[in-house]
Amino acid sequence: MKLPPSNYTAVELQNQKDDELINLMNKLEIMDKNRSRKYLIFYSTDNPSLEEILSGTAIVSRAMSPDIPPVEWSFLAIYNIIEHFRSFDFIEQLNLNDKKLLFQFNTLKSNMLCGAWRAQTEHRDKMVTPSGQQIFPDVLVTQFNTSPELLNRVCCQIIGRLIELKVTREEFVLLNVIFFSNAHSESARNILSKQQKFYVSALFRYCQLTYQKSAPSRLNELLSIYHIIQKNTSEMQYIGIMIQGFIPNFPIKKLVADAYITHSET
Repeated sequence: MKLPPSNYTAVELQNQKDDELINLMNKLEIMDKNRSRKYLIFYSTDNPSLEEILSGTAIVSRAMSPDIPPVEWSFLAIYNIIEHFRSFDFIEQLNLNDKKLLFQFNTLKSNMLCGAWRAQTEHRDKMVTPSGQQIFPDVLVTQFNTSPELLNRVCCQIIGRLIELKVTREEFVLLNVIFFSNAHSESARNILSKQQKFYVSALFRYCQLTYQKSAPSRLNELLSIYHIIQKNTSEMQYIGIMIQGFIPNFPIKKLVADAYITHSET
């Protein structure tokens, strides 16, 4: 980024920064609208692993099936998140192993946030598939005594917080990048930390422009959503383990299994 001439006034410098923020927001919103659109129109029966996708394996697009089951929507959602973040320039600064760790740790979290955002925009209080199906199979409750409260919390809690805070689209797109940029390897930490600070600063400036004196508290409220996402993601992973234990032949695709992999936070 070029530095402005030294004779710029403070007001002109601030206006330039605000213009840069507007341009950034416009770019992120366009990228997210493309992500949302592709999620609803892209379909494939391929079964690649995360490493294969990150190594450049092409996915064959097919005609949209009229009756996509929830397990297929899971694959399409995870693939959609991966493709969305692969379009960010900073991802290409990472080596293959760092990319793999980043997507293993953070794809499911982003999917939870994006799923909650889609539900909110559809005026729902619960996450369902784009075709309106329940995310989890009924047998978890009817045959395996899984807690309905657990399933309901995973499908509803993030949405409830988004609604409670009246999160805007601008805040959502920034939070999605901020949360995804959490590093889980030392070799990637400098690159991702730099990106995360940049987007947190942009979010704070947006809060200053929108909420004035309440900007610091608003920023804290927004960032606190991550703790709910982290908790619900762990619960989602636990449910995934239960499904594999209760239904050994349950058709989980490689990419979904890779995204559901459990790690401790670093």
